[in-house]
Formats: sequence, structure tokens, C-alpha cells
Amino acid sequence: MSNDRRDHALTCLREDRIMAVLRQVPPEHLVPLADLLVECGVRSLEITHDYGRATDDVAMLVERFGDRASVGVGTTWTVEQAESAAAAGATFCVLPGIDVETSLRSAELGMLTLPGVQTPAEIQLAIRSGADVLKFFPADPPGASWLSQVAPAYRQRPFMATGGVTVENMADFFAAGAIAVGMGDTLFGRVDDLEAARPMVGRAVDVARRDTTG
Repeated sequence: MSNDRRDHALTCLREDRIMAVLRQVPPEHLVPLADLLVECGVRSLEITHDYGRATDDVAMLVERFGDRASVGVGTTWTVEQAESAAAAGATFCVLPGIDVETSLRSAELGMLTLPGVQTPAEIQLAIRSGADVLKFFPADPPGASWLSQVAPAYRQRPFMATGGVTVENMADFFAAGAIAVGMGDTLFGRVDDLEAARPMVGRAVDVARRDTTG
């Protein structure tokens, strides 16, 4: 089951190339927004760990989507948060930086593990700490040119660019070596305006798919 969980998360991330960062979304807007994202082809849904309802929201979305989506946690600081996320059914665990114990525990629990990095030293520590994907954070600045210089030296693990990624610059990060990007309001705008969100998400998905197909 653990390998299935990790594999499902990595498949969704590689195929869709976008992770939606859902930070403190009010309960009345979370399900409609998540439905829209999955419908449009963004199946990786990150619930940030910076509010009290996070684990409950993960469990709710896991039950709602099953294997139609990959629901995980972000802004993960502690081993206890990783454990509660895994118990709720999370398929991946994103860290803002590197906490060795939390990263190792996340990997042990079978979640796809994505610690934040921005220097070669951090990358090497992350790889030794169970990272499956290296979260380049923040991505802009320093920008796609940084990633294009560093990524070739660390082909052991793929990169995901997060922080400052927009529809206008996401293709640059793909070209620089990222397999995916993480996006919050630059992906969907206001959480209470799905009419405006739909074309925004559609444009981002178009860029991701166009990059994949050439």
C-alpha cells in the first residue's frame, strides 16, 4: 500500500505537471474548488498544514476523490504532522525546507516526499533524507536560470518549482528541468470565484500539456 500511495502521487504529478497549493481555503469553498481542479486536469491537491482543519480536510478530499486525485499536505514541519497526514490518507508530503526527521518519517510512511531546497548543499541533504522530488522553493527569485544550472548535476531526483510560478513563467521552469510546478492563487485566483478560476486553470493546464506534447 505504501508503494502504491507514493507511485500514485508521482504519476499524477508527472502526468499533470501541476500541483495546486490550497492554503487555508474556507470549508464552503474547498470542495467546489477541488472539484474544478480535478475536472480540469489538476489532480495533485496540496492542503497546507498551517491551520487546524488541515488533516480533516485531507481525509475529506481523500474520501471524495479516491484514486481520481492525489491529496497530500504541505508546509509540513514535524514528524507528528507527517504521521497524522499519512493516517488521513495523504499520498504526498511537502516540506518548506529540510527537516531530516520529518522527511525520513514521511518516506517511511510511504508518502511521496518533497522537501524544499535552493542550494546544492540542501539538495544533497534532501536526497540523503528520503526525498523523492526536490521542491525548488522559492522558485522566483532566483528563477528558472538557476534551476537550469543546478538540475543537470542532480539527475538522481526530479525537481518541482514552487513559489512565484505563474502561467507566464511556468514553461521556463519546465524547460529548465522541472517535472512539475506548484501554484496557488496564480493558478486559480480567488477561491470564491469559480467562474473566473476555470479559465485561469485551463490556461495553466494548456501550458503544461503543450510542454509535454512538444
